[in-house]
Amino acid sequence: MNTTDVMHAYNEHERKVINAIGGKVIDTDGVIKFVSDSPEGSYISYFSLTEQSAQAAVEKEMAYFYSLGKPFEWKTYSTDEPSHIGELLLSNGFEQEESESFMALDLLAASEREVDESRIVEVIDAKGIRDAVSVQEQVWGRNYEWQYAHLLNMKTQTPDELSIYVVYEDGKPVTSAWIVYNAKSPFAGIWGGSTIAEYRGRGHYSLLLNKRINEAKERGKQYLIIDASEMSRPIVEKHGFVFVSTTTPYVYQPKS
Repeated sequence: MNTTDVMHAYNEHERKVINAIGGKVIDTDGVIKFVSDSPEGSYISYFSLTEQSAQAAVEKEMAYFYSLGKPFEWKTYSTDEPSHIGELLLSNGFEQEESESFMALDLLAASEREVDESRIVEVIDAKGIRDAVSVQEQVWGRNYEWQYAHLLNMKTQTPDELSIYVVYEDGKPVTSAWIVYNAKSPFAGIWGGSTIAEYRGRGHYSLLLNKRINEAKERGKQYLIIDASEMSRPIVEKHGFVFVSTTTPYVYQPKS
C-alpha cells in the first residue's frame, strides 16, 4: 500500500466531499468547511493554501466563526501544506489538542475476521445511540451531546451510511464504536472505539474492530481508516493498519 497515494485519495474522496447532514458545507478561497447547525461540531475539512495566503485564510475563518459565536476545529495532517500551518494556528489563538495517528487498512488484502456476534448489539434508535455516546462521555470526560445529535440525525436520514455497535455487560453499555460510509468513496471510517476503564482487557475493542473490518469488506470498500490514539495504535497495527500521517486538531473558541 502506497501511503502517499492513500493520503491523496483520502483528500479527494473524504476531506473535499463532506456529508452535510446536520449542517452545511462551504467551499471558498481554498478552504472547505462544515458549519454545524448545533453549537458544537463545526470544522475545517480541507485547505489548499500557500505560505503567503495562509495567514489571511486563518483570519477569515476566525472572523466567520466569531460572527456565528461558534467554536470550530481545524484539523491538520503532517502531509498538509503549508507545513507551518500548526504554528500559525497556535499564534492566532487556537488551542492544540492531542495528536493522533491517521492509519489505513487495505481491505482488499485483509482477511475476514472471526467475530462472536452474540456479544455485539447494533443500535439504531435514540436510546441505543444514547448508550453508545454515554460510553464516550465516561471514557473521555466530556459532554458529547452534539455527537449524539449528529449520530441520531445521520442514522435517521442516511441509515445505510452509519453502523453503531455497543457491547453491554452487567446490563450497561461498556464499549461503543461506529463505522461511517461516504457515498461512493473507497474509504470507510471507524470512530469511537472506547471502553470504560474497569471493563478493559476483555477483548471488547478488538471485537468491535473486527466487526467493522468485516462489514467494510462486505460493503466493497478499499480502505478502512482510523485516527488512532496512542492507546489504540498498537492494537490496530496488530490488525494490519499502516501509519499514513500524524493528524493534529486545533480548536478556536470565539471570545465574547
